[in-house]
Amino acid sequence: MSSLYGIILVGLMFVSGIVWLIDSLTAGKKRKAAVRDLYEKMLKPPQEAIDAVAKEPIHVDYAKSFFPILLIIVVLRSFLYEPFQIPSASMKPTLVEGDFILVNKYNYGLRLPITSEKVVDIGLPARGDVAVFRAPDTGEDYIKRVIGIPGDTVIYTKDKELYIIPACPAEVEKAECPKLPIKKTAVASPGYIDKKPNDSIGTVNIEYIENLDGVEHGILNNPKVLQHTGQGVNKDAVYIVPPAKYFVMGDNRDNSTDSRLWKTTNFVPEENLVGQAVTIWMHFEFGFENKYFSWVPTGVQLSRVGEIR
Repeated sequence: MSSLYGIILVGLMFVSGIVWLIDSLTAGKKRKAAVRDLYEKMLKPPQEAIDAVAKEPIHVDYAKSFFPILLIIVVLRSFLYEPFQIPSASMKPTLVEGDFILVNKYNYGLRLPITSEKVVDIGLPARGDVAVFRAPDTGEDYIKRVIGIPGDTVIYTKDKELYIIPACPAEVEKAECPKLPIKKTAVASPGYIDKKPNDSIGTVNIEYIENLDGVEHGILNNPKVLQHTGQGVNKDAVYIVPPAKYFVMGDNRDNSTDSRLWKTTNFVPEENLVGQAVTIWMHFEFGFENKYFSWVPTGVQLSRVGEIR
């Protein structure tokens, strides 16, 4: 949906710009000449006469009005920040349905609109980043946490423990690279209740604080669900991250379609990156149970506004 919206914006910008340009080179010149002729014939021509010869066609007036606005939106959206809405529970407890976020588009390099071709290298994702990208399976915009970067070996055990063997220097044997357990600490609470729309009971999860390269964030595990990946159920899964690709997981570990479960690949190619999610700028509750009005916001939670970790 975001990609389609971008194509529409760019298309409208080009159409309005072309209409304005063509008019400036053709009929617009004639209107300016007519105004000059009017002033040559009359010392102080009445405003009605000036308006009659200078009036622009309505489509030109709209093009001149909308082109600068569309240009600013396209530039901001393509190179600086783009807004997104969180549609699912896969990033709970960090992000929940109804969160509106800003995605930094330049942290991972400047890219052309529509084609997403990188034109300026600025930076690359780091472990712990919350990244938006086009899913390899569907091409839809997804948001997940970066777990493994190029050269890493990611291990997700049958006990839902996470380990990373970082990329080592070339002179170090792979077998000697350190296997780092990713520390997680249980949150002292009755559990995190994950409620779906129209679900009054919800699913009780164990909430942890995970420390991934110094980035502390919440994750959820459902004790009633076995660890499952594309490599099997209740089995240790091992992923070696190729060059220019990334391994990602949702913070809601047992309710996320991510690198562990995609059918075509386990990794996000660098060219699929959209940007880094940095801020929650608004949160709306959607409380109507009627399916036709479920999109109507019923409340605002300002307490959720802030930096994304």
